[in-house]
Amino acid sequence: MRAGRQWWAGIAGTVGFCLVGVAFLPGLIGRQPTPAPTPVERFVEPAAPSVPEPAVAAPGPVAGPAAPIAEPPPRPPGLGTAPILPGQSFDCMISPSETIDIGSSILGVIESIHVDRSDYVEAGQVLARLESSVEEAAVRVARARAERTVELKSTQVSLELGRKRHSRAKDLYKEQSLSLDLREEIETEAKLAALGVEQEQENHRLAKLQLEQAEAALSRRSIVSPVSGFVVERLMSPGEVVDEETILTVAQIDPLRVEVILPTHLFGAVAPGDSFEIVPEAPLDQPRVAQVEVVDRLLDGASGTFGVRLTLPNPGHELPGGLRCQASRMARDDRLARTGSR
Repeated sequence: MRAGRQWWAGIAGTVGFCLVGVAFLPGLIGRQPTPAPTPVERFVEPAAPSVPEPAVAAPGPVAGPAAPIAEPPPRPPGLGTAPILPGQSFDCMISPSETIDIGSSILGVIESIHVDRSDYVEAGQVLARLESSVEEAAVRVARARAERTVELKSTQVSLELGRKRHSRAKDLYKEQSLSLDLREEIETEAKLAALGVEQEQENHRLAKLQLEQAEAALSRRSIVSPVSGFVVERLMSPGEVVDEETILTVAQIDPLRVEVILPTHLFGAVAPGDSFEIVPEAPLDQPRVAQVEVVDRLLDGASGTFGVRLTLPNPGHELPGGLRCQASRMARDDRLARTGSR
């Protein structure tokens, strides 16, 4: 009896297990095995789930005024494409047209200096002298030689006597009163007298050239100014030895030089001969007219600029060098009104 119950219990368990397997078998068959993560994937964070973008509705008719379209930002002007606007001014600097360091081309001792700082000098004016006693003596000797004419007069007298003797010898030879040898001797003496005169004339010309050479050597001992201007600095004193050192510095301020720095996009808008109005800094801020002399052909790429040089007349020496200023382009009508021309 007990054995029969156990048999039915075993059959019931087997049937139940089979029913459970039949229920879960389709899910187990459709499920794929999950692969093991690689070493790299272990350290990669999972990507965030993507959010779908909202759908944009198709454009339709819009009531009311249309929305303005945004314009692109303006591009910077290119090379030579922008003109100089009326009233546009630029920084500039007024400087002397020439600043010259004056020295001596020969070795010597300074004997005297005739000018000092801030003195006005003319072109060709003697500024200083070197010790020149030897050169002065050489000039006196050369002048005496150039003025000596005794030898020349003596040879001229000998030539005149030789011509007279030659004329008498010709007459005597025609009368057969003189031998041929004596006649030829007299003719030779006359020719030698003529050559003697030519030699003395050449010596006289050579003496004049030697005088000019001595005077040139003496003039080198005088230091002269090559330009008209003002003495900026005096660097040496009498008694010092000069050998290619600077003795004085002279600056020419008539005319003045004006240096203007313009941006690169204005290259081509300025040409030599154009006029600019120059306004120096106070208190010398009276407007003046300057003319373009040089336009640089080399641009400074680092700063985006180029230089322009202007010439500013300064006949009364009213403006000094070293002033800051403002430069602005002048129209043709303004130039005519300022200069009074038609």
